[in-house]
Formats: sequence, structure tokens, C-alpha cells
Amino acid sequence: MSKALEHWNPPVTDKPDYFDTVKYIYKYIEFHISEDEAYTILNAFIEKWDASAGQLIREEELTAHVVERLQNNYEVLLPAPKIKRVVELILGYLFETGHFFQQETDNQGGR
Repeated sequence: MSKALEHWNPPVTDKPDYFDTVKYIYKYIEFHISEDEAYTILNAFIEKWDASAGQLIREEELTAHVVERLQNNYEVLLPAPKIKRVVELILGYLFETGHFFQQETDNQGGR
């Protein structure tokens, strides 16, 4: 975690902020990634997010798209688990700022 971001929390705005998303990633990331890698992963995420406007999309779909796209095009040379972690953090930013609502995905009725 970055010391400079220790007490920073993303502001809640009417739409997600591109740069605040990367700040959020750096606040919580447990390993080193370059800014270029962070923005490349975010851009792949945004591509799928925008293409899915108005549709229900699951976290697994977003993550699979980002990992597949980046690894197929060799845009980021991080292993899949690290790319997945960055996507989790992007979603964390969106959850925290009210731009993505986690849907119930298990089929265990009664909960």
C-alpha cells in the first residue's frame, strides 16, 4: 500500500473517475505494477464495461475478458492471478463509489 494514499478515500461522484480508479488500485495492491500496466488493465476493463452498457454483467465475465484480452495481445506480461487482482480492485473502487452493484450469483435459494 502506498503511504501517500493511506488516508485517501475515493470521492463519490456521478460517474467513475479514471485517475481515482488507478489511485484506488495503488492504495490496495499487494504487489508492484507499473502505471502503464495499471492503465492498460483499466482500459481493457472499460472496453468490456462500455460494451455491456444496459446489460447485467458478472464479475467473472469482466475478469475473464480482461485476462484473455491482455494475455492474447501480450499487452501486459503479468500472470493471470495478478491481472485478476487488479480487476477485483477496479470493482472495489466501483462498489465503494456506488457505480457497480454486486448481484446475487449463487443459486442457494433461501438466503
